[in-house]
Amino acid sequence: MLKHLIARQMVKHTKSRQFPVDYLEQKHVDQNQPYPNDSSYFYGGDKDGNAFITRMAFREPKRPNEYWFDFFLKGNGYFGLTSSPGTEGKGFQQGTLKWEPIEVGKIWRVTYEGVVYSRDGKAHACKTNLVFTGDHPIYDFAKSSDHSAIAQAIASEKWTREFFFHLKDTHQVHYEQTGSFKGTIILDDRTHNLNMMASRDHSFGSRNWHTWDRHYWITGVSDAGIHWTVTTIKWQFLGRLIAGFITAADGTTDAIVDCTDLETVSKEKLLPDHGMVEIKTRSGKTHHMEFWRHGEFPYLHDDKYMMREGIGTYKFDGSDGVGMVEFGFHADKYKV
Repeated sequence: MLKHLIARQMVKHTKSRQFPVDYLEQKHVDQNQPYPNDSSYFYGGDKDGNAFITRMAFREPKRPNEYWFDFFLKGNGYFGLTSSPGTEGKGFQQGTLKWEPIEVGKIWRVTYEGVVYSRDGKAHACKTNLVFTGDHPIYDFAKSSDHSAIAQAIASEKWTREFFFHLKDTHQVHYEQTGSFKGTIILDDRTHNLNMMASRDHSFGSRNWHTWDRHYWITGVSDAGIHWTVTTIKWQFLGRLIAGFITAADGTTDAIVDCTDLETVSKEKLLPDHGMVEIKTRSGKTHHMEFWRHGEFPYLHDDKYMMREGIGTYKFDGSDGVGMVEFGFHADKYKV
C-alpha cells in the first residue's frame, strides 16, 4: 500500500507539468538527461495511397542524431534518404532537411532539396515543400495519462537504482496534433501535388531504445471528422502503459484510458496487416477501430529497436479513414 501511494505521488508530480505552447514548440536537448533526446515526427497519407514521413531526433554529441525522410507516390514507388541529410542546424534542421514554424502550435513548413533513392538503389533529384496545418490545438499526453494505472505499473516492479534510472525514459514531455499536409514533391522535374491527412508529434527528455520491448502507435482521421491517436508501450523494465486521445468533429477531445493489448492485436502475426482495436475513454465511451496496413517504411533505432511505419486505412466506428499504423519491437526478442 505504501509503495503504491509513493508511486502515485511520483506520477502526479511528473504528469502535472504544463508548459506554454511556444516553449513546447522549441528544440530541447538536455545533456543532463541519461539519454538526451528531442524527437519530432510528421506523417501524411491520402486515400490514393500516397504517403510521406519525416522524423528528426536530436541527441548529439553523445549519440548521433536520427533522421527519416521517405515517401510513397502511387504509380512511382518508394523513395527516401539512405544517409544523413547533413549536419545539425539552428532549430529543426539537418542539412537541407528543414522544418520551420509558421504559426506556433498550428502551422509548420517541411522542406528538403537534394537526392533521394528508390528502393532499387537509383538516385533521384527531389525538392519538397509541404505545409502542415493543425485542425485542432496540440494535445499534451500528460492530460491523457491514467495516473492510477501508471502508478500501479510502477508499484508492481522491484524498485532498484537501475529501475529508477530507466524510469526517467517515461517522464518525457510528449504532445501530438492531427491536421493536413498540402504542397508538392518535385521528383526528377515532375511535380506531384499532395493533399493529405497528417499527424505530428514532439517529445523531449530521455530515451533509450534498448529498453523498449514492443509497442504500437496508431493515428488517423476518419471521413466523419474524427481524429485519434492511440498508443500502448511495453518496456523491458516496466509493464504496458496506454495513452492517446480522440477528437470529435466538433473539436471536443476525450482521453484514452484503455485499449486492446499488443498480444491480442499481434496474436497471429507480429506485424499484422489487419487488426481490430477496442478503445475506452475517460468519459466512459467505447470505440472500435479496424485497421489495414498497405506497405511500410522500415527503420532500426540504435541497431536494436525495429520500427515499421505502415501506410494505413481504417474503419473507425464504421467510418472510413486514413492514417499511420506503427509497430515497434526489440530485434533481439522478436523476429518477423
